[in-house]
Amino acid sequence: MLLARTLFIVFILFLSFIGPYKAFLSSYPEINKEFIEIESGSSMLSTLDILNSGSLINNFYFKVFLKVNSISSFQAGEYKITGLTLQELFARFVTGETYTHTITLIEGMNRYEIIELIKNSSLNNDCENLSCIDTNYPFKEGIFYPDTYFFKKGFNASSILNNSHKKLNKVLTDIWISESNKGLLDNKYQALILASIIEKEAGNNTEKPAISSVFLKRITLGMKLQADPTIIYGLLPNFDGDIRKTDILDKNNLYNTYMIKGLPPTPISISSLSSIEAAITSEPGEYLFFVADSPTSHYFSKTYDEHLNMIKKFGLDK
Repeated sequence: MLLARTLFIVFILFLSFIGPYKAFLSSYPEINKEFIEIESGSSMLSTLDILNSGSLINNFYFKVFLKVNSISSFQAGEYKITGLTLQELFARFVTGETYTHTITLIEGMNRYEIIELIKNSSLNNDCENLSCIDTNYPFKEGIFYPDTYFFKKGFNASSILNNSHKKLNKVLTDIWISESNKGLLDNKYQALILASIIEKEAGNNTEKPAISSVFLKRITLGMKLQADPTIIYGLLPNFDGDIRKTDILDKNNLYNTYMIKGLPPTPISISSLSSIEAAITSEPGEYLFFVADSPTSHYFSKTYDEHLNMIKKFGLDK
């Protein structure tokens, strides 16, 4: 009789414990944050205090959980906590499933945008003004491969940027060696400069070879490239959105292809693979001019008169 009563009391106590215990593990963090960071050497109880109110009963349930699951430590790092119960979070803390960030270098990005992107990321910015880049290139603009890169909080920006540059260099070199046009460009660096102009001019990938052929034709004839994006780049980072007549006539802008002959001194942005291929594999064509006939395409002309007529037709002469 005594044993039965004792067992009954134990059973009642178990029921009174197991319900709140499971409710504790199934509850969500009380803090209104997306991420928390577990510092190296910090106690597990301090982590619980960050997530939830550090009451005596919560501490008790937490210690029971650790004991039952033979958990002796959490791994340091940054964790995303939104939408996860305490039990799910504890499991991640044990396995070290820290949050993976991404940073995307997009074709068309210039150095100013990349510097700002890194500054606002979770990377350790050990590459102020792209000074960390290990390169033989004669410039540091446009020397990265457009892609998404993955990293943990505090990872060095220099590692991502140098890896991106190595990838770009391999792609550019391979295409240059196997497909370079017939002596129209002196080296792969000039090809990358031309590719960046194509990148900023083209409305779609299909027309990139045609745009490249226009610029190559102008180069062979000794004509100026007259590419608006190069003027804009030379006005950065203070460009206000409008190209003025004084900008077109500015001989001090080294990127003003209305004034200078040939290519500007550096690329003006990151180039996509399709732009690099267009710059290297295209040849001079029959067209000398192009004008936007929609937000994503251009009309190509053989003569200046035809070009002027199309400008008037599209209402771009106003």
